[in-house]
Amino acid sequence: MALPCKQLSLILLPALFCWLLLAGSCRNDQDKGGKIDIAFRNLLNDSSAITSSLRYTNSAGNIYEVDELQYFISDIKLWKEGKAFLLTADSGIHYVDINIPSTLIWTPDQVFPAGTYDSISYTFGLNEARNISNYFVNPPERDMFWPDVMGGGYHYMKMNGKWKATGGQINPFNLHLGVGMISDSLGNNVFVQNYFTVTVPVYQAYVSESQFNRTLWFQMDINSWFDTPYTWDWNIIGGQIMQNQDAMYMASMNGKDAITVSYSSAKPK
Repeated sequence: MALPCKQLSLILLPALFCWLLLAGSCRNDQDKGGKIDIAFRNLLNDSSAITSSLRYTNSAGNIYEVDELQYFISDIKLWKEGKAFLLTADSGIHYVDINIPSTLIWTPDQVFPAGTYDSISYTFGLNEARNISNYFVNPPERDMFWPDVMGGGYHYMKMNGKWKATGGQINPFNLHLGVGMISDSLGNNVFVQNYFTVTVPVYQAYVSESQFNRTLWFQMDINSWFDTPYTWDWNIIGGQIMQNQDAMYMASMNGKDAITVSYSSAKPK
C-alpha cells in the first residue's frame, strides 16, 4: 500500500536533512585551507653566507665580505589559477636579519585555501603606502629608519661589509637600498621609489588543512646583487650609495633575480 504523500514526506525529510548536513560538512572540510611557514636562507657560493670573512669574489673581481644583511619582505601573494591570495598576517611585513636566527623563520597565523599554488609574488622593501616614518617603534625594525630629508620611511635593505680595493686596501661598503632622490630641471628634489615586486614560479606548492604547515623557502643568492644585469665594481661605484640614485637603481635591478622561492612539505629547522 502506497503511503500518502504527507506521510512519505515526514519519513524522508529527516533523512534529506541529514544528507544535506553531511554534504555541507564535507564541502566545508574540502574548502578549509592550511597555514604556511616561510623560511629565509642567505647564500654565498651555494652555502650559508659566512659573515666577517674576506673570502668571496663578485663578477667584477672584487674580493669582499658581508658583515650584516638586513631587509624587508612584504606583500607576499600566493597565486592559484590566476587568483591572488594576499598574506596579511603581521601587517604583511617581515624583517630578515642574517645575524638574528629568529627572523629567518616566519610563521604567519593565516589560513590559505587548500589547493596547489603555481607562483608567489612579493615586494622587496616597502611600498609608498607602507613605508611611513615611525611605523616601527621597537628594534630591530625601528633601526632600519631612512632619513626624512632623504624621503623618510625605512631602508629596504642594509648590506654592510668590506672589499679589497685596487692596491690591496680594505675598504668598508654600505649597500643601503631605500628611497632615492634626484633633482628635476628646476633644481627641486624629487624622491624615487626603489622597491620592486617580483613574481616567481613555484612548483607544486600545495596547501592542505589535513597536515602540518607547509614551507616556502625564500633563498637569496647574495652574489647576485653584484652580477646581472649590472656588473658591480666597488672600485668604480664606491662604498656608499644612499645618496647615489644611479647606484641604487642598479642595485634594485640586480636584486630582482637574487631570490628564488621553493616549496617543501617539511618544516624548517
